[in-house]
Amino acid sequence: MTGITVLNDNQRQLAVNHIDIVKWVIYEHINVNENIFGLSYDDLYQEGCLCLCRAAVTHNGERAQFVTYAQVVVKNGLLTYCKKMVKKPRNFISIEDLPLDAGGDISDKTNYADDGVYDAILSDAVVFGLLESVKPEYNGIVRLGIEALEMKIKGYTGADIARLWGVEQNHVGAWISRAKDKLRKNERFMAELKAV
Repeated sequence: MTGITVLNDNQRQLAVNHIDIVKWVIYEHINVNENIFGLSYDDLYQEGCLCLCRAAVTHNGERAQFVTYAQVVVKNGLLTYCKKMVKKPRNFISIEDLPLDAGGDISDKTNYADDGVYDAILSDAVVFGLLESVKPEYNGIVRLGIEALEMKIKGYTGADIARLWGVEQNHVGAWISRAKDKLRKNERFMAELKAV
């Protein structure tokens, strides 16, 4: 997701004060489907919150009150997101595509050529599930790196994540690199990866 900037204090407070708009839009206009990757309530709520933040940043107060404006922005944003998730090809990704390389770039597959475990084919949901299952074992920088990996699997770039979290992009890359190192040493994670 591009175009998201860090909110100032007034914009942040505006979004916090109107967070119920996200819930309202989901219940009134969106069909939650826990069985489709990206369309669970939690995913929709997270995306709706991003849309609400976008509304807080772009609202100028001249054309409409914030509540009216935000309802439209969140509704349109969530409908666009849902269309994208439904149209997103459900192609399987190989473990080579799992961003566990040292550079933090999904497209760099050079580190995996000689290791047979990386011939296994995994879907986005399985990879995401594996990361979710080990995330509680970590905290601090490693946990942030795992969360960034999950966002990359969802399609966010390192620059998008940095903007959303309000940090420098190189911080996100460092967190991902630290998380990858820990994941490679996590016997349970690697065993589950081999079992797939």
